[in-house]
Amino acid sequence: MEELTNISNVEDISMVKEILLAWGESLLKSLPMLASKIIVVLLCFFIGRKVIDLVILSIRKIMDSRRAEPLLESFLLSLLKNLLYVILFFFVIGILGVRATSLVAILGSAGIAVGLALQGSLSNLAGGVLILLFRPFSKGDYISNDLGAEGTVDQIQIFNSILVTVDNKVMIVPNGQLANSTIVNFSKNPTRRLDLQYSVSHDSDVDKVIELLTEISEKNPKILKDQPKVIRLRTYNVSSMDFLFRVWVKSGDYWEVLFDCNEDVKRIFDKNGIGMPYQKVGVSQK
Repeated sequence: MEELTNISNVEDISMVKEILLAWGESLLKSLPMLASKIIVVLLCFFIGRKVIDLVILSIRKIMDSRRAEPLLESFLLSLLKNLLYVILFFFVIGILGVRATSLVAILGSAGIAVGLALQGSLSNLAGGVLILLFRPFSKGDYISNDLGAEGTVDQIQIFNSILVTVDNKVMIVPNGQLANSTIVNFSKNPTRRLDLQYSVSHDSDVDKVIELLTEISEKNPKILKDQPKVIRLRTYNVSSMDFLFRVWVKSGDYWEVLFDCNEDVKRIFDKNGIGMPYQKVGVSQK
């Protein structure tokens, strides 16, 4: 019995050796063809990338010459670039011997999983289309939304929008987030209202304060003189009188006028003896 077992083991080992030898021979025979396919794939991928870059550059020049809307241009170029890379991918796997129909069938059978995985991307793609259709903002507009994104619009790509913050950081925001949130466009209208509040002490003369604030509004060349302005005592608090300073400026001058007015108010109040409010603390001794 033991001799029969030994004979069986020897036969199994010899069979495994034959299988390994056959597999090794077939691998050696296919190595030249496999190496040539890999070289061709690498060349096609390299050349394909160069061709895609050339196509995108040519279309960009054509759109620039026709003065296409900048955000529409960036979105279409991003979409076209991704489509060209998909075509290149199918072309490359075709060279490797994988049929595109087989790949599509595999993807189709896994359609639910693929759909769930791409749900966010498809939402962002749809968001980009909605932004381009309704145009809540344009390139160069300064915007913010209720989710914390804020900056100057630079591009709209196929899935994301690119904003540049005031300190020159690049913020990449999903298009779906922008399309489904409340957007504040600070640059849409050519003018903005500037609301400031200045507090003075109780012993200050109300008419004098109004006169000085009016003088500041008249002397600043960037404050629009043809727009209504309001300079009045707004509230009378326990420790201060608060004056409303409301004027209109061009949207691009908003921050500069704000800083100029604050500095001018400090100088003119000091010059005319207008006191700033301070908190009074009463101390009693028993």
